[in-house]
Amino acid sequence: MTRTSPLPRWQALVLIATLSLIWGYNWVMMKVAVTYAPPFAFAAIRFLGGAIVLMATLKLMGRSLRFREMKSRWRIITLIGLLQTALCFGLVTWALSTGAAGRSAVLNYTMPLWVLVFSVLLLKERVPGVQWGAAALALSGIVLISVDGGRSGSLLAVLLALGAGLTWGLGVVVTKRATRSAPMDPLALPAWQMLAGAIMLCVVALIVPEAPIDWSPAFVTALLYNIGPATPLAYVIWFTLLNRLDAGLASLGILLTPLLGLLLSTLQLGERPGLAEGVGMGLILVAIAGLGWASGRQARKIRSA
Repeated sequence: MTRTSPLPRWQALVLIATLSLIWGYNWVMMKVAVTYAPPFAFAAIRFLGGAIVLMATLKLMGRSLRFREMKSRWRIITLIGLLQTALCFGLVTWALSTGAAGRSAVLNYTMPLWVLVFSVLLLKERVPGVQWGAAALALSGIVLISVDGGRSGSLLAVLLALGAGLTWGLGVVVTKRATRSAPMDPLALPAWQMLAGAIMLCVVALIVPEAPIDWSPAFVTALLYNIGPATPLAYVIWFTLLNRLDAGLASLGILLTPLLGLLLSTLQLGERPGLAEGVGMGLILVAIAGLGWASGRQARKIRSA
Protein backbone atom coordinates (compact mmCIF):
# COMPACT_ATOMS: atom_id res chain seq x y z
CA MET A 1 0.00 0.00 0.00
CA THR A 2 1.42 3.37 -0.98
CA ARG A 3 1.96 6.02 1.67
CA THR A 4 -0.86 8.56 1.72
CA SER A 5 -0.81 12.15 2.96
CA PRO A 6 0.58 12.55 6.50
CA LEU A 7 -1.77 12.97 9.44
CA PRO A 8 -2.06 16.35 11.17
CA ARG A 9 0.02 16.25 14.33
CA TRP A 10 -2.96 16.51 16.72
CA GLN A 11 -4.73 13.60 15.01
CA ALA A 12 -1.55 11.54 15.14
CA LEU A 13 -1.12 12.19 18.87
CA VAL A 14 -4.78 11.29 19.56
CA LEU A 15 -4.38 8.00 17.64
CA ILE A 16 -1.09 7.19 19.40
CA ALA A 17 -2.64 7.88 22.81
CA THR A 18 -5.72 5.77 21.95
CA LEU A 19 -3.67 2.85 20.67
CA SER A 20 -1.29 2.93 23.64
CA LEU A 21 -4.18 3.01 26.10
CA ILE A 22 -6.00 0.13 24.37
CA TRP A 23 -2.92 -2.10 24.20
CA GLY A 24 -1.52 -0.94 27.56
CA TYR A 25 -4.74 -1.74 29.43
CA ASN A 26 -5.00 -5.04 27.61
CA TRP A 27 -2.15 -6.36 29.75
CA VAL A 28 -4.45 -5.98 32.75
CA MET A 29 -7.30 -7.60 30.81
CA MET A 30 -5.15 -10.55 29.74
CA LYS A 31 -3.99 -11.08 33.32
CA VAL A 32 -7.63 -11.08 34.45
CA ALA A 33 -8.53 -13.54 31.69
CA VAL A 34 -5.87 -16.11 32.65
CA THR A 35 -7.18 -16.03 36.22
CA TYR A 36 -10.35 -17.72 34.94
CA ALA A 37 -9.07 -19.62 31.88
CA PRO A 38 -5.99 -21.68 30.98
CA PRO A 39 -3.52 -19.74 28.81
CA PHE A 40 -3.72 -21.69 25.54
CA ALA A 41 -7.51 -21.95 25.53
CA PHE A 42 -7.81 -18.21 26.15
CA ALA A 43 -5.24 -17.36 23.46
CA ALA A 44 -6.99 -19.67 20.96
CA ILE A 45 -10.44 -18.17 21.54
CA ARG A 46 -9.03 -14.64 21.57
CA PHE A 47 -7.30 -14.86 18.21
CA LEU A 48 -9.92 -16.96 16.47
CA GLY A 49 -12.52 -14.39 17.43
CA GLY A 50 -10.12 -11.51 16.78
CA ALA A 51 -9.29 -12.75 13.27
CA ILE A 52 -12.96 -13.11 12.37
CA VAL A 53 -13.81 -9.64 13.72
CA LEU A 54 -10.79 -8.08 11.97
CA MET A 55 -11.80 -9.63 8.65
CA ALA A 56 -15.38 -8.41 9.09
CA THR A 57 -14.05 -4.95 9.95
CA LEU A 58 -11.96 -4.81 6.79
CA LYS A 59 -14.95 -5.81 4.68
CA LEU A 60 -17.05 -3.07 6.33
CA MET A 61 -14.26 -0.60 5.52
CA GLY A 62 -14.43 -1.67 1.87
CA ARG A 63 -10.96 -3.26 2.04
CA SER A 64 -10.29 -6.42 0.07
CA LEU A 65 -8.99 -9.46 1.94
CA ARG A 66 -7.06 -10.36 -1.25
CA PHE A 67 -7.88 -14.05 -0.92
CA ARG A 68 -6.19 -15.12 -4.18
CA GLU A 69 -3.01 -13.24 -3.39
CA MET A 70 -2.83 -14.64 0.14
CA LYS A 71 -3.73 -18.16 -1.01
CA SER A 72 -0.71 -18.20 -3.33
CA ARG A 73 1.54 -17.23 -0.41
CA TRP A 74 0.12 -19.53 2.25
CA ARG A 75 3.54 -20.82 3.33
CA ILE A 76 4.86 -17.41 4.36
CA ILE A 77 1.51 -16.46 5.93
CA THR A 78 1.58 -19.68 7.97
CA LEU A 79 5.16 -18.95 9.09
CA ILE A 80 4.28 -15.40 10.13
CA GLY A 81 1.17 -16.71 11.91
CA LEU A 82 3.33 -19.22 13.77
CA LEU A 83 5.81 -16.56 14.88
CA GLN A 84 3.65 -13.50 15.53
CA THR A 85 0.44 -15.11 16.79
CA ALA A 86 0.84 -18.73 17.89
CA LEU A 87 4.31 -18.54 19.45
CA CYS A 88 4.39 -14.89 20.51
CA PHE A 89 0.99 -14.77 22.17
CA GLY A 90 1.01 -18.41 23.26
CA LEU A 91 4.23 -17.73 25.17
CA VAL A 92 3.21 -14.36 26.60
CA THR A 93 -0.20 -15.67 27.75
CA TRP A 94 1.61 -18.55 29.44
CA ALA A 95 3.95 -15.99 31.05
CA LEU A 96 0.95 -14.00 32.31
CA SER A 97 -0.54 -17.12 33.90
CA THR A 98 2.58 -17.53 36.04
CA GLY A 99 3.97 -13.99 36.39
CA ALA A 100 3.29 -10.26 36.63
CA ALA A 101 1.47 -8.39 33.86
CA GLY A 102 3.66 -5.26 33.97
CA ARG A 103 6.90 -7.19 33.74
CA SER A 104 5.52 -9.34 30.91
CA ALA A 105 4.52 -6.20 29.00
CA VAL A 106 7.98 -4.65 29.28
CA LEU A 107 9.82 -7.86 28.36
CA ASN A 108 7.47 -8.58 25.46
CA TYR A 109 8.18 -5.10 24.06
CA THR A 110 11.88 -5.85 23.76
CA MET A 111 10.79 -6.77 20.21
CA PRO A 112 12.69 -3.77 18.66
CA LEU A 113 15.88 -5.27 20.09
CA TRP A 114 15.22 -8.61 18.39
CA VAL A 115 14.22 -6.90 15.13
CA LEU A 116 17.60 -5.18 15.23
CA VAL A 117 19.49 -8.43 15.84
CA PHE A 118 17.64 -10.46 13.21
CA SER A 119 17.85 -7.64 10.65
CA VAL A 120 21.63 -7.82 10.92
CA LEU A 121 21.79 -11.62 10.89
CA LEU A 122 19.19 -12.38 8.22
CA LEU A 123 18.87 -9.22 6.11
CA LYS A 124 22.51 -8.09 6.42
CA GLU A 125 21.39 -4.56 7.27
CA ARG A 126 23.85 -2.02 8.63
CA VAL A 127 22.94 -0.62 12.03
CA PRO A 128 24.12 2.74 13.45
CA GLY A 129 26.19 2.61 16.62
CA VAL A 130 23.54 4.44 18.66
CA GLN A 131 21.15 1.54 18.11
CA TRP A 132 23.72 -0.93 19.38
CA GLY A 133 24.11 1.30 22.45
CA ALA A 134 20.36 1.11 23.07
CA ALA A 135 20.47 -2.65 22.53
CA ALA A 136 23.23 -2.97 25.14
CA LEU A 137 21.09 -0.97 27.57
CA ALA A 138 18.12 -3.29 26.93
CA LEU A 139 20.32 -6.33 27.43
CA SER A 140 21.51 -4.95 30.79
CA GLY A 141 17.86 -4.55 31.84
CA ILE A 142 17.07 -8.11 30.72
CA VAL A 143 19.97 -9.47 32.78
CA LEU A 144 18.80 -7.60 35.90
CA ILE A 145 15.22 -8.86 35.53
CA SER A 146 16.41 -12.42 34.84
CA VAL A 147 18.66 -12.44 37.93
CA ASP A 148 15.80 -11.10 40.03
CA GLY A 149 13.46 -13.68 38.48
CA GLY A 150 15.87 -16.47 39.36
CA ARG A 151 15.95 -15.35 42.98
CA SER A 152 12.18 -14.97 43.27
CA GLY A 153 11.30 -18.18 41.45
CA SER A 154 9.73 -16.40 38.46
CA LEU A 155 12.51 -17.05 35.94
CA LEU A 156 10.21 -19.19 33.75
CA ALA A 157 7.74 -16.29 33.36
CA VAL A 158 10.66 -13.98 32.49
CA LEU A 159 11.97 -16.35 29.81
CA LEU A 160 8.49 -16.92 28.35
CA ALA A 161 7.85 -13.17 28.00
CA LEU A 162 11.30 -12.68 26.45
CA GLY A 163 10.64 -15.54 24.06
CA ALA A 164 7.40 -13.85 23.01
CA GLY A 165 9.25 -10.64 22.13
CA LEU A 166 11.91 -12.62 20.27
CA THR A 167 9.43 -14.53 18.11
CA TRP A 168 7.55 -11.31 17.26
CA GLY A 169 10.84 -9.65 16.27
CA LEU A 170 11.74 -12.60 14.07
CA GLY A 171 8.28 -12.42 12.52
CA VAL A 172 8.81 -8.74 11.65
CA VAL A 173 12.06 -9.56 9.84
CA VAL A 174 10.47 -12.53 8.02
CA THR A 175 7.62 -10.25 6.92
CA LYS A 176 10.06 -7.57 5.77
CA ARG A 177 12.04 -10.10 3.78
CA ALA A 178 8.92 -11.64 2.21
CA THR A 179 7.48 -8.28 1.14
CA ARG A 180 10.66 -6.99 -0.48
CA SER A 181 10.02 -8.90 -3.68
CA ALA A 182 6.20 -8.95 -3.62
CA PRO A 183 4.41 -6.50 -1.30
CA MET A 184 1.35 -7.73 0.58
CA ASP A 185 -1.57 -5.65 1.81
CA PRO A 186 -0.57 -4.44 5.33
CA LEU A 187 -4.07 -4.99 6.73
CA ALA A 188 -5.07 -8.18 4.89
CA LEU A 189 -1.81 -9.88 5.90
CA PRO A 190 -2.38 -9.50 9.69
CA ALA A 191 -5.92 -10.83 9.32
CA TRP A 192 -4.83 -13.99 7.51
CA GLN A 193 -1.73 -14.63 9.62
CA MET A 194 -3.83 -14.14 12.76
CA LEU A 195 -6.30 -16.75 11.52
CA ALA A 196 -3.45 -19.17 10.75
CA GLY A 197 -1.95 -18.62 14.21
CA ALA A 198 -5.34 -18.99 15.87
CA ILE A 199 -5.85 -22.40 14.24
CA MET A 200 -2.45 -23.50 15.59
CA LEU A 201 -3.38 -22.27 19.07
CA CYS A 202 -6.66 -24.21 18.87
CA VAL A 203 -4.71 -27.39 18.13
CA VAL A 204 -2.36 -26.73 21.08
CA ALA A 205 -5.30 -26.03 23.39
CA LEU A 206 -6.89 -29.34 22.39
CA ILE A 207 -3.66 -31.32 22.88
CA VAL A 208 -2.33 -29.77 26.11
CA PRO A 209 -4.28 -30.85 29.22
CA GLU A 210 -5.79 -27.72 30.77
CA ALA A 211 -8.42 -26.89 33.35
CA PRO A 212 -11.88 -25.88 32.11
CA ILE A 213 -12.73 -22.22 31.53
CA ASP A 214 -14.68 -20.40 34.24
CA TRP A 215 -17.08 -18.29 32.15
CA SER A 216 -17.40 -15.61 34.82
CA PRO A 217 -18.46 -12.03 33.99
CA ALA A 218 -14.85 -10.91 34.52
CA PHE A 219 -13.54 -13.45 32.01
CA VAL A 220 -16.21 -12.65 29.42
CA THR A 221 -15.43 -8.93 29.77
CA ALA A 222 -11.69 -9.54 29.31
CA LEU A 223 -12.33 -11.82 26.33
CA LEU A 224 -14.64 -9.30 24.62
CA TYR A 225 -12.06 -6.58 25.17
CA ASN A 226 -9.45 -8.73 23.43
CA ILE A 227 -11.71 -9.75 20.55
CA GLY A 228 -13.01 -6.20 20.16
CA PRO A 229 -10.93 -3.04 20.67
CA ALA A 230 -7.62 -4.79 21.37
CA THR A 231 -7.65 -6.54 17.98
CA PRO A 232 -9.55 -4.99 15.02
CA LEU A 233 -9.64 -1.37 16.24
CA ALA A 234 -6.03 -1.41 17.45
CA TYR A 235 -4.73 -3.03 14.25
CA VAL A 236 -6.53 -0.51 12.03
CA ILE A 237 -5.11 2.39 14.09
CA TRP A 238 -1.61 0.89 14.08
CA PHE A 239 -1.42 0.41 10.32
CA THR A 240 -2.94 3.85 9.76
CA LEU A 241 -0.11 5.29 11.84
CA LEU A 242 2.54 3.27 10.01
CA ASN A 243 1.20 4.38 6.64
CA ARG A 244 0.66 8.06 7.44
CA LEU A 245 3.15 8.95 10.14
CA ASP A 246 6.85 9.47 10.62
CA ALA A 247 8.49 6.26 11.90
CA GLY A 248 9.95 8.02 14.94
CA LEU A 249 6.58 9.39 16.06
CA ALA A 250 4.82 6.08 15.39
CA SER A 251 7.38 4.36 17.62
CA LEU A 252 5.99 6.37 20.57
CA GLY A 253 3.23 3.77 20.69
CA ILE A 254 5.83 1.04 21.11
CA LEU A 255 7.24 2.89 24.12
CA LEU A 256 3.97 4.05 25.71
CA THR A 257 2.22 0.65 25.55
CA PRO A 258 4.53 -1.24 27.95
CA LEU A 259 4.84 1.85 30.14
CA LEU A 260 1.05 2.07 30.48
CA GLY A 261 0.85 -1.71 30.93
CA LEU A 262 3.29 -1.39 33.83
CA LEU A 263 1.51 1.58 35.42
CA LEU A 264 -2.02 0.20 35.01
CA SER A 265 -1.09 -3.24 36.35
CA THR A 266 0.42 -1.49 39.39
CA LEU A 267 -2.76 0.54 39.95
CA GLN A 268 -5.37 -2.17 39.28
CA LEU A 269 -3.58 -5.41 40.12
CA GLY A 270 -1.36 -4.09 42.91
CA GLU A 271 1.87 -5.36 41.32
CA ARG A 272 5.02 -3.96 42.91
CA PRO A 273 8.35 -4.75 41.21
CA GLY A 274 11.46 -5.04 43.38
CA LEU A 275 14.41 -2.67 43.07
CA ALA A 276 16.50 -4.77 40.65
CA GLU A 277 13.46 -5.62 38.53
CA GLY A 278 12.31 -1.99 38.51
CA VAL A 279 15.73 -0.74 37.41
CA GLY A 280 15.85 -3.43 34.72
CA MET A 281 12.45 -2.44 33.36
CA GLY A 282 13.50 1.22 33.40
CA LEU A 283 16.60 0.42 31.35
CA ILE A 284 14.52 -1.51 28.80
CA LEU A 285 12.03 1.36 28.46
CA VAL A 286 14.87 3.85 27.90
CA ALA A 287 16.35 1.47 25.31
CA ILE A 288 13.00 1.16 23.50
CA ALA A 289 12.79 4.96 23.36
CA GLY A 290 16.35 5.14 22.02
CA LEU A 291 15.71 2.51 19.35
CA GLY A 292 12.54 4.31 18.24
CA TRP A 293 14.32 7.66 18.06
CA ALA A 294 17.22 6.17 16.08
CA SER A 295 14.84 4.40 13.66
CA GLY A 296 12.94 7.63 13.04
CA ARG A 297 16.16 9.56 12.46
CA GLN A 298 17.42 6.92 10.03
CA ALA A 299 14.10 6.95 8.12
CA ARG A 300 14.24 10.75 7.78
CA LYS A 301 17.80 10.55 6.43
CA ILE A 302 16.76 7.97 3.82
CA ARG A 303 13.83 10.12 2.66
CA SER A 304 15.93 13.27 2.42
CA ALA A 305 18.78 11.53 0.55
